Amino acid sequence: MSPPSHSEVHPFLRGNFAPVTQEYISHACQIVHGQVPRELFGGQYIRNGGNPVYPPEQGRHYHWFDGDGMLHGVFFDGQGRPSYTNRHLATPLLTMTLLLLRSPLPSIALLISPLSSLHRIIVAILQAFLIALRARMGVLSVANTSVIWWGRGLATCESGPPLEVQLPSLQTIGWDRLKDPFSGEDLGERRGRWEWWKRFGLSRVQEDWMTAHPRVDPVDGSLLLYSTQMFDAPHVRYSVIDRTGRHVIWKEGIDVGRAKMMHDFAATRTHTILLNLPLTLAPHNLFSRPPVPLIHFDRTLPSEFVIFPRLQPQHLIRFWDPEPSLIFHTANAWDEYDRNGCLQAVNMLGCRFRSAKLVYAAGAIDIPAVEKKFGTGDVVRLQYYRFDMTSSGKIIHTFPLSAIPFEFPTLPPSSGMSPARYVYGCTMRSGSFDERLGGAAKVDCIAKLDVLELIERGRCRDVGKSMGPVDSRSSAEILKDWQDGISGPIEIFAMPAGWYAQEPRFVPRYDGRNEDDGFLLTYVYDESHLLPDGTPSSDGDAGSELWVIDARRLSQSMSAVVARIKLPQRVPYGLHGTFVPGSAVRHQRKVEESLPPQDLLQDKLARSRLQNVVSILFNRPMYRDKSKAEKVILALLLPIGVIMLALSIKEVTSYVVTRQL
Repeated sequence: MSPPSHSEVHPFLRGNFAPVTQEYISHACQIVHGQVPRELFGGQYIRNGGNPVYPPEQGRHYHWFDGDGMLHGVFFDGQGRPSYTNRHLATPLLTMTLLLLRSPLPSIALLISPLSSLHRIIVAILQAFLIALRARMGVLSVANTSVIWWGRGLATCESGPPLEVQLPSLQTIGWDRLKDPFSGEDLGERRGRWEWWKRFGLSRVQEDWMTAHPRVDPVDGSLLLYSTQMFDAPHVRYSVIDRTGRHVIWKEGIDVGRAKMMHDFAATRTHTILLNLPLTLAPHNLFSRPPVPLIHFDRTLPSEFVIFPRLQPQHLIRFWDPEPSLIFHTANAWDEYDRNGCLQAVNMLGCRFRSAKLVYAAGAIDIPAVEKKFGTGDVVRLQYYRFDMTSSGKIIHTFPLSAIPFEFPTLPPSSGMSPARYVYGCTMRSGSFDERLGGAAKVDCIAKLDVLELIERGRCRDVGKSMGPVDSRSSAEILKDWQDGISGPIEIFAMPAGWYAQEPRFVPRYDGRNEDDGFLLTYVYDESHLLPDGTPSSDGDAGSELWVIDARRLSQSMSAVVARIKLPQRVPYGLHGTFVPGSAVRHQRKVEESLPPQDLLQDKLARSRLQNVVSILFNRPMYRDKSKAEKVILALLLPIGVIMLALSIKEVTSYVVTRQL
């Protein structure tokens, strides 16, 4: 049977989306251009993303959000010499996948596809839970979404607790359930009365789940987080942990109506904003009339924003936008006070979709007709919201800052939860983050927006909601203006033709005078290394690069690249990352016991295939009790088998003798 053609391979498993099967440990890298800034010395840049060890076979469901978590890191020693390490996160699911030669979890694509039958979804979910129970796995997470720093490195995914990793080795330490050192409670527990039946119900499986995007207060070091529940109301639980690990607020229930798929939220220095949007994740979807997928974008629901004081979640205010929308990532949020120091408004920036097309596109699933209708011309844009906190409970302003597509936002770590001037993110010369993502639309530009200037312009327009962007220029027009010497509030770094970037991370300059005085770090890949059939080349010089870009000079294109570091292999297009400064790496939380050695992925793969063959041949019980029916059947089959074997040997012998004569 011939292998599938490149066009038949899932779009998020081909090209530089394809997983890698090699792991490197502290591999010395070559600096092919420029010099490494001293701000990076002793630090490590890390990025997380899905890397399925056994990708699904042709025709089976797959989604970009699936896949076993893998960290790719570049560590700079005290002299700035870079070394590359990539490690799979050693989760129980990875171990089970290596044994089964496939992922035991159902793909997100199966859960969102309108064509998935009810029994198929239920069977897939039950199978995953039974495998987990049989293997005593406890946690159904691949930890493949993001990585944050909170006194230690934490890999995150909303289907489980954070997973602690050691820097710079990227070796897995274990699940960190954020245990309170004073009370002893952790993510597996909740306060107050807990009905006995819930301790043994399906809600127990989700008890230690946590958002993939917790927020760290840059001033006081507090960790803000929430968890979602499909099976138990209230479906959102909110927590605040101070820098010592004490649980200040712990799993306070927030009423959001139905269970939702919440990927992100926002926080100011005093308030928290939950995004209660129409992307439902509710088991009763399967039993509705007509039935809809487990994950379903319900256009009958509004876009709701639930805002409350950080330490008083019971005093919440609800803001409604009647138009359904989807926000995967927020960029920033901050408080706004009047002259008397009284809170006047809460401001928020988020990457807003008008439809759920991306949810289907990332799984290569046909987009439902209703989403095609409402998603016509849908471009994800950086949207500004201004919520009135005085008395009206209304959204005073909401409008897109720019016409260009904008996702994977980032800003200087110290500027979060305050009115930061600059926000950086991914964009492209043409296309958008819609149904073409994974095909023509890849990240070939990095944008820098002066959001305060754009907000000031937008607020000079009418109060209320506006769909018209403040800056209506396209990426091509912005690039041309800068080439012609016309600056503006948006600056774009354009990749060379055929090169594509990923989410950038900002590192401030030591002696910086302005907010944008620093560097952007991102992995890049030259797709000229792809073979004619679209598969990645395995040549030694076909690896990705880490680029260090001067954030003040993005419009100067390649002249703004301060350093280029060649890596020994590709870094597949992935999700979120962080940069951990040298001072933090040196003072990370100490591990009490030495970690056991973790084998490289290539060794695990070789062993898993061998174990599978051996188990098929030998790992079977030698004796077990059989029913009477089985004994009768076996008693008949045994002599029949012996007779058939004897006849076969006789026929082969006669054939050989005849040939010799």
